[in-house]
Amino acid sequence: MSVVENIDRRQAERYQADFGVRFAVNGGPEHVSPALNFTSRSLAIRSELAVRAGDQVDVRFGGLPDLKGEVARIFPEGFAILLSEASLDMMARSEDQPQSAHTEKTPELTISSPFIRVASPIPARALISSNIDDELGFNRHFLSIVTADADAFEKVDKVWICANTTRWVAHGLRFERRGAKGLAVMGLNDWQAHMGAAYGLKLTLGGARTEEWTVAIDAEPIAAHLETLLPPRLAVNA
Repeated sequence: MSVVENIDRRQAERYQADFGVRFAVNGGPEHVSPALNFTSRSLAIRSELAVRAGDQVDVRFGGLPDLKGEVARIFPEGFAILLSEASLDMMARSEDQPQSAHTEKTPELTISSPFIRVASPIPARALISSNIDDELGFNRHFLSIVTADADAFEKVDKVWICANTTRWVAHGLRFERRGAKGLAVMGLNDWQAHMGAAYGLKLTLGGARTEEWTVAIDAEPIAAHLETLLPPRLAVNA
């Protein structure tokens, strides 16, 4: 079964989740469990923890503010949370996402995708690299955009990423010139990477000194990259 083939159509489309999460219920201790499925606004977690509808849950991946939501559904394998509008709005507000990673060193990456064709007004390609050595719930993925214009990112200072109806400010953003090419690198956590594999990604690049422009990436090559990571280390066998 592929990363995004297992679709539950009982309500909204739900996509199979092959990653782990860290979560706390009602401000309690942190737990580590595999996720079961997700949509752009909900997440189901496999857990034997006793919860009730309406319980408040903080989900922690790293590279984002905590995703906050409440228990909306309980079933024998675990429970599902609906992400709060406030949490989703926080992800999309640049003032809540300090871009300190301009000086952050990128760790050694072990698996990279082939170059991915994108839709962009500036000739560009995308690349996804994944670090499979991190502990459960904190796997790291890096999305790189390479342009044929070395000055393409000169006045860009923010990138917003959209998957379906969910939007967030890019984390771990770094801009470089590589000879005659421009390079932007940003971090994705497991949930964001799987969102891209389900819905595709649309990047909006801009800032105070330049007009916005967009880069669109189809879901299929992102899903194909995540498939190469299974089953060795990133998969969680639920």
